[in-house]
Amino acid sequence: MALKARILVPVMAATLILTLLAAEIASATHPRPRGATPMRLSMAIAFNECTSPNRTHGAPLAFPSCSPPVQSSSSVTVGTPDANGATANGIGSIRIAVDPGVPGPPEDSDVILVGNATDIRCKAGTVSCGSANSADGADYTGELEGNAQIRITDHDNGGTSGADPGTVVDIPFPVITPCSSTASTGIGATCAITTSANAVVPGSVKDTKRGNVEIGQVFVTDGGPDGVIATTPNTDFSRQGIFIP
Repeated sequence: MALKARILVPVMAATLILTLLAAEIASATHPRPRGATPMRLSMAIAFNECTSPNRTHGAPLAFPSCSPPVQSSSSVTVGTPDANGATANGIGSIRIAVDPGVPGPPEDSDVILVGNATDIRCKAGTVSCGSANSADGADYTGELEGNAQIRITDHDNGGTSGADPGTVVDIPFPVITPCSSTASTGIGATCAITTSANAVVPGSVKDTKRGNVEIGQVFVTDGGPDGVIATTPNTDFSRQGIFIP
């Protein structure tokens, strides 16, 4: 009996230590900022990557370049006097803001998503179009889709507690935006949406999970010739960026 006791006590102690260690790992936190909201992004027109250079950019950025530039979208564009004779009225932006809610039921934490783009016009071959404009293409009445690769680190991962800290594999988060005609013949369509992460993917944001969300470059695709995101082909229309006059 004395021998059994001498063996049993260390085994029980080791088991207790492993149990406490597992609990500590499960409840471990992760570094995070005090706050990181809101996020407002300006959108620049998307152009194809230069793969067969035939020019050199001016110094000091004297890197190979391609001329002429090729717009990535084959279905939509914006007014630009020197490109299509229409006035430049295109402005696009995306705003992402955290709504922390109140801990406890009901779940009311969320991320508010606001997107807006103006002067969106049809290119030749696009059929989802509204009223004509005095210059360049008619108003685009199809859909646009904003998207980005996101990396979530939070306390909503399965394991010993069901609320373990973890980092999710990179995933997309697409949001579809409708477009509608304007009354003016001098400006194209307006595409706008105000929604939230939980409206797009119910349950994607929860109370007290402390989500650190890394967001890759945001990009917007057109709806292709038929204006519908669900069908292909669709092409890049704009990307997170700036315009220098």
